[in-house]
Amino acid sequence: MTKLTRRDFLRMSSVLGLSTALAPTLTACDAAGEGAFEGKVLIIGAGAAGMSAGYLLAQRGIDFEILEANSIYGGRFRVNKTFTDFPIPLGAEWLHVEPEMLDEIINDDSVEHNIELVGYTQDDVTGYYDDREYLTQPSGDSDLKFIGSSWFDFYETYVIPTIQEKIRTNIEIVEIDYSEGQVWLTDKNGGEYSAEKVIITIPLKILQDGDVEFTPALPQGKQDALDEAVVWSGFKAFFEFSEKFFPSALAFADSDTADGQRLLYDASHGQRSDRHILGVFSVGAQAEAYQAMSDEALKNSVLAELDEVFDGIASQTYVKHMTQNWNNEPYARAAYLEDNAPVWISREMAKSIEDKLYFAGASYTSFIDWSSVHTAARSAREAVDELVGQTGSLSFTAFLSILSAR
Repeated sequence: MTKLTRRDFLRMSSVLGLSTALAPTLTACDAAGEGAFEGKVLIIGAGAAGMSAGYLLAQRGIDFEILEANSIYGGRFRVNKTFTDFPIPLGAEWLHVEPEMLDEIINDDSVEHNIELVGYTQDDVTGYYDDREYLTQPSGDSDLKFIGSSWFDFYETYVIPTIQEKIRTNIEIVEIDYSEGQVWLTDKNGGEYSAEKVIITIPLKILQDGDVEFTPALPQGKQDALDEAVVWSGFKAFFEFSEKFFPSALAFADSDTADGQRLLYDASHGQRSDRHILGVFSVGAQAEAYQAMSDEALKNSVLAELDEVFDGIASQTYVKHMTQNWNNEPYARAAYLEDNAPVWISREMAKSIEDKLYFAGASYTSFIDWSSVHTAARSAREAVDELVGQTGSLSFTAFLSILSAR
């Protein structure tokens, strides 16, 4: 059983020049035409994976319904549009691969999107502060930010119109019985739903906590994966200042550790705005440190740290702040599978069961990448392709076999 981790693979891919060049071709499939399956599909969860799966099924003319526990769709796409004059992504924020990923999700050559993205250039600066020393260097970030929109806006514009009438909210599934020919789902109020096949996009933490009972029980491999998986906590905050004194990104000694990550960054980057918003991104132990603080203590902690780096200017120019604690969201309870997880965990969680249960989501991937929107969308494509009996192109499993033979 390989112990190669996501971080190991991304380092290797970077060295080989494969990090973005291979991503679309390894998972992209021809979605044209209908598969042999003609029954009904139930999708549990209306996050990135659930919405993507429903959208692909709709394109194939397959009957489906999406059951969402929350009162709104979007999963961890939540956006705040009142804090400032551009959308603030409270969850997923960046595009980590080439912009063609948006076309891959739309999956329709006749549709042209008008989503604007902005990257980072040598003029953008990354700062690093440790042991009272502040260093800067040109940004090496390859991620892209949405201009005047967000991942949520993208899905709401190009995906939701096709599937909205198929989304049912406030339905929390607590039992999944796949012991007979049909799969039966039961919600917390006793409501029942049935279909020939079910795509499960429930967050990993919810399954790990045992909130869903499976009959029969999940295969031992999946249970082992759930037992070993470390799901990082998630916390974001946004601070407005009357002046811009901070770089594009600001890292500290604890910004990238085995137990978690945190980064302060210019959330206003590329926006058509004169507001100065600093984002605080944190997962794992670093998120838990913030989550343990009161709102006032958090404010004082962030300002004190910035004051130390920038000679007191943070406290002098502070305007307001807001926070998003993903551990407090009942249908998320965390951020995502840790970066250091062995790849077998996400692969095991991606496996279907008895041609009835299929899994899709940021932590349910057969390829060695997880915890982002594009992986959730691609895992949905793999689940739908398998469900309808369609085989994609080169899988990551096959790719690694080729690579290891070299």
